[in-house]
Amino acid sequence: MFHSPWARRALAYLTWTRSPCSAYVFTSPRPAPGRCRYTTRSEATNNTNVSHSQFLADGGPSANWKESRGNALDGGTGATIDELDNLAEGRGKLSPTASHLFKLILPLGMLQFDQEKQIVTKGTAPKRTPPTVILLHPTQPLSHVSRLILASLAPATPDVSFRSASASGKQFQWSDSTDVGDFVRDAARAAKFSICIGYDPAPRTQSAEASEILLDVEVPTVADRTRFLRRRLAYVERELKKMEEMKHACDREARHGARRMATAGFGILAVYWGTVARLTFWDYGWDVMEPITYLSGLSTVMAGYLWFLYQGREVSYSSVLDRSISARREALYKTRGFDIERWMDLVTEGKSLRSEIRRISEDYEHPDPSSGEDEDVERDAEKEAHKDADVNEAVEAEESDKNSAKRS
Repeated sequence: MFHSPWARRALAYLTWTRSPCSAYVFTSPRPAPGRCRYTTRSEATNNTNVSHSQFLADGGPSANWKESRGNALDGGTGATIDELDNLAEGRGKLSPTASHLFKLILPLGMLQFDQEKQIVTKGTAPKRTPPTVILLHPTQPLSHVSRLILASLAPATPDVSFRSASASGKQFQWSDSTDVGDFVRDAARAAKFSICIGYDPAPRTQSAEASEILLDVEVPTVADRTRFLRRRLAYVERELKKMEEMKHACDREARHGARRMATAGFGILAVYWGTVARLTFWDYGWDVMEPITYLSGLSTVMAGYLWFLYQGREVSYSSVLDRSISARREALYKTRGFDIERWMDLVTEGKSLRSEIRRISEDYEHPDPSSGEDEDVERDAEKEAHKDADVNEAVEAEESDKNSAKRS
């Protein structure tokens, strides 16, 4: 309809500005050269808010976004602020996160770039220059960390290397192919490591000496690295404690019910024996009772064989008692709303958390005394012994129910 380019431009302009409530705002397609526009609108400010992304990375599977906002313990911005407050002047820090990552905090603002010598010098960081935070995965190599540091130091192109000290204080340099997790595991023995930023003399500055800057980085202690694991373990133990009270009550009632059933079975046998004796020796005689006792005994054998075909187990007191306990326990679980699958998942998660805490503590030659790792290990071992027996019992009962359902 509109073949003229000016007509099409006018139609586009009217389309963009026809509604005062439209989300689009018409601006000049070509801003004036040399000018840069900044906006302070709330929408643009919210677009740079990464708190929700950090919650997705650090939050647990059952965490709630509304409840976790502003909570420093959930790995939000509050935790980063506390770490920056405790950061020493001119020193870096390595801290863990709830998602099993490492957060490397470096005071790169104190490094100044010399335009003439094309090198970086160490000075005093401006008050407005915040430290640089780098998120690292334990399986990433040190070369990846070097590239991230170089990107923060652009346009300078120094050589970045990583050094740690031995027990005798001797420095040695690590290869760039080393994983971050292995490097931190070894550097934890000295509680720190150094990042070396070095330069070789450029051809045009042959008289200049090689420049080398060392940034000391603190390695987290056992308590720091296991902070989120211990918090999750405490939550799991609280949930297990709540559920174990109901579980133990159901198990105790199921055992008592099975015992009562066994006692009732003995009473039935005693009544049967007395009835047969009365009818045989006083009422009818042996000629009448002999076929009756024979048929009743054969019926008992047939019932036992039917039990073997249905359950897949031999007829014994223990098998019948275990089956009775399992059936009563499952009925009580369903009646009182006890989720046995969630309980088993929590027990498995607790065991994995304890093993992970124990593995991290083994990376340190001298664990933090405040962590109380040795006492926790002994106490957890006793808990695991009791919980393993309950888990095995629950698994056997569940497998028995599944087999019975398949046969039926």
